[in-house]
Amino acid sequence: MRTDADSTQTPRIAYSISRKVGNAVVRNRIRRRLRAIFSEVLGIENAPRLAAAMVIVLPGAHELQFSELRNQVLELMKKMEKSVESVS
Repeated sequence: MRTDADSTQTPRIAYSISRKVGNAVVRNRIRRRLRAIFSEVLGIENAPRLAAAMVIVLPGAHELQFSELRNQVLELMKKMEKSVESVS
């Protein structure tokens, strides 16, 4: 996940989901799940500030349950927050 934390605009998130992940139905299901997760996570008061992010989905993601995918996104957000704090 790449971010640009300098902007103060509404967060923009792009998803890159290769055909290696699955067919269109599978890729769209993953995209919908990620949108739901990010809308929930970014609504949390102490969530890291995001201006823009690129999420690259790897093969095997379709095997994850929603809760597992959510936990992975939360872990990534925590790592991102720590890396942004260390740069500041």
